[in-house]
Amino acid sequence: MLQVVARMIATDRRAVVLASERAEILLANAPANRIPLDSAALTRLLDWPTVVARARDAGSVQVSTSNEAQPLEGEVVHLSLGAADCYLLRLAESDQEAAWLRNRARSARLMRVAHDLRTPIQSLLAIAETGLSPDDQSPDDKGADDKGSDDGHRALLQQAAELALDHIDNVLNVIRGEGSVAGLQPDEDFCVTEELRSLLAMVSPIVRQRGAEMNVTLDPPEDVWLHGPVRFLRALFQNMIDNSAKYGGEMVEILLSCRPLSETMDGVGSRHRISVSLEVRDLGGGLPPERKAQLNEALGQAGNLVLPPTATASESRPSAGLNVLAHALRQLGGELEVFDRGADGAPLPPDGSAGTVVTGTLLRASFCLPEGEALAPLAPPAAPTDGTAPLAGLRLLIVEDSPSSRDWLVQILRAAGARVYPAGNGMEALALLARKEVHSALDLVMTDMTLPYMNGFELAQRITAARIAGRLTWSGPILGLTAHVDDQIRASCAAAGIARVLEKPIRPSALCQAIREALTLGPATAAPPAEAGDVTLANPVVEDLLQQFGTEGTRRFMTRAHDEAGEVAADLRREGVRSDTGRRLHAATGACSLTGLTALESALRQIEIAVKAQETELDPHIDTLEATLRATTDAIRNLA
Repeated sequence: MLQVVARMIATDRRAVVLASERAEILLANAPANRIPLDSAALTRLLDWPTVVARARDAGSVQVSTSNEAQPLEGEVVHLSLGAADCYLLRLAESDQEAAWLRNRARSARLMRVAHDLRTPIQSLLAIAETGLSPDDQSPDDKGADDKGSDDGHRALLQQAAELALDHIDNVLNVIRGEGSVAGLQPDEDFCVTEELRSLLAMVSPIVRQRGAEMNVTLDPPEDVWLHGPVRFLRALFQNMIDNSAKYGGEMVEILLSCRPLSETMDGVGSRHRISVSLEVRDLGGGLPPERKAQLNEALGQAGNLVLPPTATASESRPSAGLNVLAHALRQLGGELEVFDRGADGAPLPPDGSAGTVVTGTLLRASFCLPEGEALAPLAPPAAPTDGTAPLAGLRLLIVEDSPSSRDWLVQILRAAGARVYPAGNGMEALALLARKEVHSALDLVMTDMTLPYMNGFELAQRITAARIAGRLTWSGPILGLTAHVDDQIRASCAAAGIARVLEKPIRPSALCQAIREALTLGPATAAPPAEAGDVTLANPVVEDLLQQFGTEGTRRFMTRAHDEAGEVAADLRREGVRSDTGRRLHAATGACSLTGLTALESALRQIEIAVKAQETELDPHIDTLEATLRATTDAIRNLA
């Protein structure tokens, strides 16, 4: 085999080298020696470890670089020669071939961009149509007046628009990354569960518009971090979920499973590999034979598609979505399995059987990526082991879509002695409640009221309905969390089965006490009252933070919130009001409120009011915010 490769390299007019994953040159032809393409050049011109890791997963990868202002276009192919892995780098022979390679890559990128933008745009249209329909109100607005209904639809539309803008920004970053000198965007650490949550929040308006439901199961339920090309994972997940969301019948079930493997990822230090599986099950009547044939054409030749043998060749070309799916799957080095579903919802045997009723489709994508490093949250102090922790022994299900708020709640409640099951939306919460090991020992559910797909009211209604129907034996209380509480919200919460609604921001001690009261456990040990002091900081909140996390831990939380406010101020000063200014102001205000930066919270709220009122002169407000940032810096530094 090596002799064949050597003859191929020697007779090729292109510059070709065969190298190891350490960039050692094993074979090189005369054109490569003239450049020269030696070990130093591979390391200098290309990010060789990243290139070979991607080629090992995908089989081959295109590269683009330059040597002394001379553009070089080519391809790296993974060759497994017995016990050794080698990599064949072959450059384009002429400027015309190089231009053809570049144009082919650009066309593929444009095709992926055009396809990937369909979902966020369709999500916006679904929200807009719902808001314009006089007969359709969101669950938030049941029993509210017309103004409340308009506000609810406006909030949903704004959320969908922000998700769409984030998605568009990601697509543009992919284009910029793939057009870089090395032709590859660097791999990164990312939370795969959060990526799925974001995608589901974007497609949920489409599912809701056609009256269908989605069920989501995470196994394990905790967040899982991976290291790899997140843009391809997004493309794979979106294309698998898209069709089921649009045409998958009355029920779409999604299962994300992540399992650690024993071996480590070569070339990525000591990172362990994680086996990832995404299953999408629908009741859309099954894929027609021609669609299976298109899947076979798009993916089968790469050996990463498992289809029933009934799929035959098709004269029609695969759609843009299938080509995007194929490209993403190849780059991840994954495999896709496709099954018909029978009347009982279970997958049918690959060979099928005559007269079997097909009710839907099951797609299962499997791939492996290195384990990623999670963003280092501040670890909570250990809960007292003598039983004095206010929530010792309790098991709580927390439903919150904001990652930072969810992390905060989890840390506070775990520090108080509770075992916490976090969920990013109502679908995850229902999936957790369906698990016997969770609901059999669960004490309380606490949910944010403004969630994607289903809000807190609807989640509570579904839990209550499941209890009445006998599908759920859990009978504990439900608490609500919201930024604004009034009599109408309290009445709506009570009607939905929510025992009590709490207003954000809430101090840790008050949160723990509210949970104890809901469970009729009596008062907890009261914290000593805080002394009045500098109005720059909310002293009661600061006192709670100091008790929970100590001086250095409190400084870290405050500094993160302070920096977020500083970034908002800098962007406003530099670029003025943009499409996402309102969202960023709201997030920074919440972070400052949570961490006791009361003066910053006040300054940010004034800008929020001014932006909402469309004031044209924001400089005085920004001046106040910048002065408050300086004063707050000193207050944080002097914290004792």
